[in-house]
Amino acid sequence: MAEKVNSRMNIFEVTVGKGEDIKAVITNFILDRHWKNVYITGAVGSVIDMVFTAPTQNHLPLRCGKTPVSGAAEILSMCGEVMPIEDMDPDLEEIYPDKDSPLFVHIHASCAVAGGHVYGGGLSSGRAFRALRVFMIPLDGDKNE
Repeated sequence: MAEKVNSRMNIFEVTVGKGEDIKAVITNFILDRHWKNVYITGAVGSVIDMVFTAPTQNHLPLRCGKTPVSGAAEILSMCGEVMPIEDMDPDLEEIYPDKDSPLFVHIHASCAVAGGHVYGGGLSSGRAFRALRVFMIPLDGDKNE
């Protein structure tokens, strides 16, 4: 994991290395800085073993299905939020049941595989293929900690 900081804009960059779990690297990066709320602004790089969630019906209560994406892919977009687990929307608890971390990492992403096919949705899991640079901004006055 590598870090770069643009101190003028308070944009932080973490690199998810080959084979590393995307959410785990982001979580550890944020926990190491004692941040509580973070906005993920984007990412550049390649990914593998992605799994996305998306609604399966057009009404509430929210029900989602998972779509695994096999093979390497290029990340097209990534944005999201990270917050303390207790601030998580209760409707999302069933979709994202992992409570091992004190943070809820809620990312929406899309990626392209061979042939130009695009997949996306809520990021359930995934790893960096070669490397993935993720850009984020800490919120709530956490910028300089």
